[in-house]
Amino acid sequence: METAFIIAVALGVSVVLVILVLVAIVIYQRWRICDCNVHLEQFINENMELREKMREAGIV
Repeated sequence: METAFIIAVALGVSVVLVILVLVAIVIYQRWRICDCNVHLEQFINENMELREKMREAGIV
């Protein structure tokens, strides 16, 4: 009986730890994607500004 209780507690703790690790991974990946989107937005805006300057200068 004592062994079954120890195994049950160990399995329960391991399941909770796996869930917490998965949640942490999801949060980290979401943060990375948002960070990449900010840099992508800056890159696109800079390209649009340069294209407009080229258009004004008559290059394109």
